[in-house]
Amino acid sequence: MKRHLYRRKIGTTESGKPIRAWYYWYYDPETKKQVRKSCGNSKQPVLLKYVAEAIIAELEEQDRKDQGLKGETESVTLKVLAEQMFTEHSLYLKRMRQNNYFKTDATLKEIKSHLNNWIIPHYGHLRPEQVDPIQVENDLISVDRSNSWRNRNVSIINFILDEAIRHKMIRYKPIFQTFKHKKGKKDILSIEEMERLFPDDFEGLSMVWDKKGKVSDEGFMFGALYALMVSTGLRNGEARAIHPSQFIVFDGKTIETMIDPAGSVRQFEALNLVLVYGLIVDRMYNAEGKIVKHLKKGDEADDPKLRVTVIPEKTVKYVQHWMMIQRTPLHDLVFTFEGRRIRSEYLEDRFALGLKNAGIHLEQGRVLTPHSLRFTYNTKMRRLISGEHLRLMTGHESEQMTDYYTRIKLEEQFLDLQGNSSAINEFWGESRTRTVLSD
Repeated sequence: MKRHLYRRKIGTTESGKPIRAWYYWYYDPETKKQVRKSCGNSKQPVLLKYVAEAIIAELEEQDRKDQGLKGETESVTLKVLAEQMFTEHSLYLKRMRQNNYFKTDATLKEIKSHLNNWIIPHYGHLRPEQVDPIQVENDLISVDRSNSWRNRNVSIINFILDEAIRHKMIRYKPIFQTFKHKKGKKDILSIEEMERLFPDDFEGLSMVWDKKGKVSDEGFMFGALYALMVSTGLRNGEARAIHPSQFIVFDGKTIETMIDPAGSVRQFEALNLVLVYGLIVDRMYNAEGKIVKHLKKGDEADDPKLRVTVIPEKTVKYVQHWMMIQRTPLHDLVFTFEGRRIRSEYLEDRFALGLKNAGIHLEQGRVLTPHSLRFTYNTKMRRLISGEHLRLMTGHESEQMTDYYTRIKLEEQFLDLQGNSSAINEFWGESRTRTVLSD
């Protein structure tokens, strides 16, 4: 397809000189009509001819690739299409990014992970018209992963099939089932479930959270992480970003002052102090997989929404033991998996495994996810400390948000209400009650 460059006036400078940008036109081979387009866009018009020529050269190169793919329709597979589409600096990515898709490197990395670990091994050998949505759905259901993970694989397959339609390899795209997310209010852990998930002994904690139910450092690490989340109300992204410098003792000193030159944590009891441990929550993983120095709805420059919370002694022992096991360097994250940051979806999958190992089976309609730990913390602490102090430790800005995170079980309601028994007895009148009882 031949494209012809031309310029047109788009405005004037302050001195009155015309501002001209580069455009191009071509004849659409299907409609036979003339089409005119800008070499840039409204925010970034192309003012230099050599830039416009480079853009035309890229478009013509893409034409040649498209024609090559069309000529090889019989042999083009999902693997071939994906390799062309998701290679850095590909024309496909440039086109999609102009439409606000795949804007960050983290997104592209995540897509490639799904392609390499699932989509290509299972379906890379298939041509677009051979993709069977029922088979894809059955394959995804057979894997013990979250619905978010399943839906992401489906969306990436859809991207590839959309491109196949664009190249006229297929006329229609099959319809895939999407998997429902666990919506609605999260439930909380009962006291008995807390005891099963977080036993006092280190080996017991490790076995609950290990993949095979055995004693392992990996299992203990996940147990300590979830224990910290449930006993401090941390959000998912906050917990995965925990750094040694965030831990503090009663006088405001960070844990950095308690690590010896070799890099291991000193025995806290050796300090001969009555310590109160806390956590400065001042960072989190954002949606792009990067650590930022602000919290949810915060801004690093204006209002980072930072907070501090007190850590129970049982949790301190867990975390202390883990940091001594791995000899956490001051510049590293406290919790990592296989040497890398813990992905949000894996935190969810591992939590489901822990529930299974602990023999906690969810009845119909009950929802327990890592975010349920924040609901559990809010609900249990609301009976123990003032609402004002609780909001300081959870980062809630209003009592209404604290109410939203509160789940009161019937037995807990009874414990709260039983102190009012004397007043409740006045319902029938004190004298009338005594008369009935004496009779």
